[in-house]
Amino acid sequence: MQIRHLDEAVADARREFEFWREQEPGLEVEFARELDAAIRTLCLSPNGYVRVSKKRELRRFYEKRFHTHILYEYRSDEDLVLIVRVYNARMNPIRFLPEE
Repeated sequence: MQIRHLDEAVADARREFEFWREQEPGLEVEFARELDAAIRTLCLSPNGYVRVSKKRELRRFYEKRFHTHILYEYRSDEDLVLIVRVYNARMNPIRFLPEE
């Protein structure tokens, strides 16, 4: 299975990485590991997580340790997981949903 990240998702992950580094040195590395593990986990069952859009196959995976939501789209015909956005659950999620 292929995994691709939209530019917005990369920027989101960098923002979160910097946030955790400011909280405690070294925590950003743990965040990066958890994010990678979460993406690998969702790839095991990409259709198994809650849909968050009626118009497209956008789904959400929740990573518990850092309270991170991963919005992604699974394109089965391409065997591709497209990471759309990454954000902390404590943030307002509406601003992260792509326009439809």
